[in-house]
Amino acid sequence: MNAHRIPDPASTHPLAEWLATQESGLRPEVIGGLARDARIVGLGMSTRAAREVFDVVTDATWRLLDSGFTTIAVLDDQCVVDRYDRYVIGQDIDIDQALAQAWGPWRIAELRRMLDRLRARNEAHPEAPVRVIGIAGTRVLVTDYDRIVELLTGLDARAAAEVQALLDLIRPAHDSGEHVLRARGNHPGVPFVDLARSARAIASRLRPSAERDTAVDLLDAVVGFHANAIGVGYDMAREERAAARRLLDHHRRTGARIVLWEGSAHVAAHPGPMLGAHLRDTLGDGYVAVHITFGHGRIVTGDIPAPQTDSIDAQLAAAHDPRTLDLRTPAPASIAVELERSWPTRLISGLYDPAEDAEHYLELPSLRDSFDALVYVPAITPTESLG
Repeated sequence: MNAHRIPDPASTHPLAEWLATQESGLRPEVIGGLARDARIVGLGMSTRAAREVFDVVTDATWRLLDSGFTTIAVLDDQCVVDRYDRYVIGQDIDIDQALAQAWGPWRIAELRRMLDRLRARNEAHPEAPVRVIGIAGTRVLVTDYDRIVELLTGLDARAAAEVQALLDLIRPAHDSGEHVLRARGNHPGVPFVDLARSARAIASRLRPSAERDTAVDLLDAVVGFHANAIGVGYDMAREERAAARRLLDHHRRTGARIVLWEGSAHVAAHPGPMLGAHLRDTLGDGYVAVHITFGHGRIVTGDIPAPQTDSIDAQLAAAHDPRTLDLRTPAPASIAVELERSWPTRLISGLYDPAEDAEHYLELPSLRDSFDALVYVPAITPTESLG
């Protein structure tokens, strides 16, 4: 079968040739072995939109839970993730309503099924429950918009309708972000923070009451949320630092060993402002960073071509089969040089455009400094949206 494959330009690279000699397969036990003495493991996704990538995350997570990890951390709103946690420990929570408040990429059936499995596991092992934590800052939820309108309707129906019209324009930012709406041409033109301020001004002019004050407080939070959006006032370094602090504080306070689910750019351990760099600085080898990448396929927004030939993804693709590589294991000197040098890797965000695939690569200063393990999936298909 291999004899009929079309030659790949990347296949002549010595790294691709070496990769082809390594054991094939998606092997969560490799990650389990690397994490034997780890305190935190970051499972980095090159895309959150692929079922196969999420499957690697969940399979690795189960392996880690079976070896003593007790907590899953998600970079999403703490209020939302608190509901996940209460659900998996057996409380009476409407998990579908909770998922409806999640950040857009997490509103998927795959996460719903994982939470159900965690709940079943905890029911079977109440003496050692798995917990779920959110490490993003608490932010505005979509249900807060409904609450604002509800509070104002009893005071002034016309004003409430005006506020609702403004809030309806900015709600989509909770699905993918205002910057993504701009890139896709779906933005109304007026900055969302200005629309939020207009809604607050309408509410603040109503007669004083407990309902008005509560609505104005919620609108203050809405203004703050949109004022700090990506492309507006978002401070990446500050947010990454804060997420690392929350994660490390939880570990120190509870002693829990933690599995972090995040994008690969956040999980990467090389020096810089990102979450993974802070974890490596603090924990050293006690932090394990994993990069889950892929060759080609389809996500809900379109087809993704084969990776550019100078990328690490292309070297993995040239070896053809799924791979799980322990980058801490010594390699021949000629290969070690390749693993220690810089490589581009493709990352798929909400801004991804297949026609501009070359614009969606992150330059890793050193493969081994960035990650302790690589997982490669040849082809991907879309996750299942919860609608």
